[in-house]
Amino acid sequence: HLIAPKGEWQCGLSVMYADFLSENSDYMLVLQGLGANASMLRLAPEAAYTFKDNHAIGAKFQYTNVNGRIDSATADLLGNFSTTLEDVNASTRSTGGCIFQRTYVGLDQHGRVGIFWDYVLGFTRSRSQFYMGSESSAFTLKKKAYLSFAPGIVYFPMNNVSVQASISMAELSYSDLKAFEGGSVVGSRNQLKAKAALNILDISFGLTIHL
Repeated sequence: HLIAPKGEWQCGLSVMYADFLSENSDYMLVLQGLGANASMLRLAPEAAYTFKDNHAIGAKFQYTNVNGRIDSATADLLGNFSTTLEDVNASTRSTGGCIFQRTYVGLDQHGRVGIFWDYVLGFTRSRSQFYMGSESSAFTLKKKAYLSFAPGIVYFPMNNVSVQASISMAELSYSDLKAFEGGSVVGSRNQLKAKAALNILDISFGLTIHL
């Protein structure tokens, strides 16, 4: 069934937000008195052109911000080993861009509901910090090029407006990681990685205008 006719332009925005807060609770009977919070925000505007019925090509920009803090936590392993963490902070900010090819399959004759899958070629650059107590000047810088596969589902509540949800299921990537301290490189690592997995943090929800 036709769901995206040839010659159509698409402009949209995908959003993912997650938040965690725990105060004075037990976590899996290992972390006692856990006081922690974490949040993740991902914004991804995109634009695409349908070059053939149910086939589109487009580009996407992505910004991700992750922050986490542990005020206090005590790990107790069956009474044999105990350690306490206090004032631990972590943050990651990344930007990136990609191009994608999307294929739709309509599930009803009215073109309201369908599934799709994206083949994605992209690049991201991220800066991360992890420290205890006062903020440290040490950080890591990661650059990653990747090829991924992301299926999803789409629904048209109106003729020119759609909402969709998608998740990355497989990825082949090459990353370059460098650790900095005092303005100098103190360590580096290159990694080629292939994975196929479902991760709830890879789910994104989007709204698209069809012109």
